[in-house]
Amino acid sequence: MTRSPLPSVLVVGLGLIGGSVGLALRDHGVQVRGVTRREDALHKAVMRGAVQGGSLELADEVGNAGLILVAAPTRTSIRLLREVGALASPGAILTDACSSKQEVVRAMDVLPETVRAVGGHPMAGREVAGIEAADPGLFEGATWVLTETERTDEESRGVCERLARLCGAEPLWVGAEEHDKAVASISHLPLLTAAALVLAAEDADSELVWRLAASGFRDSTRLAAGEPEMGADLALTNAPALAEAYALFAEQLSALVDAARGDDKTRLRGLLAQAARRRQGMYGGGQ
Repeated sequence: MTRSPLPSVLVVGLGLIGGSVGLALRDHGVQVRGVTRREDALHKAVMRGAVQGGSLELADEVGNAGLILVAAPTRTSIRLLREVGALASPGAILTDACSSKQEVVRAMDVLPETVRAVGGHPMAGREVAGIEAADPGLFEGATWVLTETERTDEESRGVCERLARLCGAEPLWVGAEEHDKAVASISHLPLLTAAALVLAAEDADSELVWRLAASGFRDSTRLAAGEPEMGADLALTNAPALAEAYALFAEQLSALVDAARGDDKTRLRGLLAQAARRRQGMYGGGQ
């Protein structure tokens, strides 16, 4: 029999991320079980092949797993990590998929010494949620952040790197504070900005605003369509870094508006050209 490339895997939380991990691992012959709080979600995950079975109760599954991925909103994940850690077998490896890391790592640092833990954050997602949206190709070509904790050893490092690669991603080891500062600028602030754009348009109290809204507004506000609980959790658990990112953003936005208000085309065009060069260098002109 071919040896599995991973220990027995349990995914706790069968939404977009957890379901996509299960589907990606299935394509490599890895058997995955799941735990979720909703029976219909578990049924759909089994029917789609994201998991081969599971339960609504952690105690039914955790003790049999060698690798446990907690894929829930951040504050829920922190609570679940404590529960999972208390139930896990000695030597089990815990990891997560949360988009902020400092609070998660602090929770992992105080897990029982019999378990191992690695912080994780696959840099992929969509504005849709739920097992219905799960996609085995979601992580293809993405960066999968891994963060060391007090409960990380060489074997758990290797297992979590293997998990990322089997899902199609490239693992990158990053410190928790460094990670949170970076994602505040490129993930968390864009989400809140998208929401603010929608709310500002709503405050305009004009039906014409919505009649004229086209692809530019749609593309700029795509993130605002995401799951509110997930968005609230990521902002609440990364508030200090988010505040720093907002200050930089407000400074740049003010510079743009001030240039327009002052009829300073040279300054305005220069700032827009600077932004365009960076954006095109990252993604190309048509994306």
